[in-house]
Amino acid sequence: MARLLVCAGEPSGDLHAARLVEECLKLDPSLQVDGIGGEHLAASGAVLRADCADRAVMGWLPVLGKIGSIMDHASSVVEELLSHPPDQLVVIDYPGLHYHLATIAKRLGIPVTYYICPQVWAWAPWRIRRIASCADQLLVVLPFEEEIFSPHHPRVRHVGNPVFDTLEAAGPPQQLSGASGAPILALLPGSRRQELRAGLPALLEASRVLTRQDETLETWISCQRSNLLPLIEQLIEPYPGVRIHVGEASALQARARLAIVCSGTATLETAWHGVPMVVAYPATEISRSLYQLLGVSPYFSLVNLFAGRRMVPEVLFEPGDGEAIARIARPLLQDQKAAELVADLRQMRDQLFRAGASQEAAKQVISLLHESVNH
Repeated sequence: MARLLVCAGEPSGDLHAARLVEECLKLDPSLQVDGIGGEHLAASGAVLRADCADRAVMGWLPVLGKIGSIMDHASSVVEELLSHPPDQLVVIDYPGLHYHLATIAKRLGIPVTYYICPQVWAWAPWRIRRIASCADQLLVVLPFEEEIFSPHHPRVRHVGNPVFDTLEAAGPPQQLSGASGAPILALLPGSRRQELRAGLPALLEASRVLTRQDETLETWISCQRSNLLPLIEQLIEPYPGVRIHVGEASALQARARLAIVCSGTATLETAWHGVPMVVAYPATEISRSLYQLLGVSPYFSLVNLFAGRRMVPEVLFEPGDGEAIARIARPLLQDQKAAELVADLRQMRDQLFRAGASQEAAKQVISLLHESVNH
């Protein structure tokens, strides 16, 4: 019986890992799948060996600060690779942990698939070759990434973006419980504690500025994981009237008049719903300078990368600088500006947003599995 070990290091990776496992089991029901991730992976048919989907961090300094925790998790996975080696290791995004695991697995002779290759081309292009070297095949989710990685690896395949699998399967969003009917300013600050602490205060300050200018706006915050609720409640104490939606963000996104979104898959989800947005991400002056110096892309938001142009406003803001976000967001409260952006987003969805990535990725994983098992 063939055995996969699937490793997801953060909440979004956990969801994509779960969909991949479901599709792999459809193709080969006899497959044994062990997982390192979170609740979605545990419910997909994988046997969960460790839960590390709540420990993800991003950026140079946060990763350094968490290096001990990352290495502890790496050690436990390495023990798993040594004591019970799988027929294939599948790692999903999150290079802080997965590059090291994939490299070790390859040295042990375990075939490796890197699914959703990290966007190192945007912030550390010298790491493209490094990521390419750690896996037997690379499955990328942005069309132009095939061209970026192919010079460094013979087996690179664009499979599509699994975000659209999730969105299509979800169907119509649920009603937003407790909504008054007023136009909604939606804040989507991310699903990591680090992101909330670094970014939400500035998003809240931006909402204060915008609602002061338009008193009909009602501010809601998306909290997709209930264990983050106490932190969000603490951060909103100085902002009376701000409300929290706990659960899937789609209910909030579908009702929003305007959204302020941290960079990531939430931008694609918001675009799917045709909601005008600003993409805002906290960055120190040093971080911004490094991004401008090292990045190979003129954009950091996935919406603009898909569009190939600056379709939505994006800003790398100083922590706490809500005024900068509000200045950029304010024009999108004008009916004409908002209508133009909504039309662009709907056209992009019709032309570029396609489901099927999880199924295509599963085919590639099973293909490599058969090659290695029959070798």
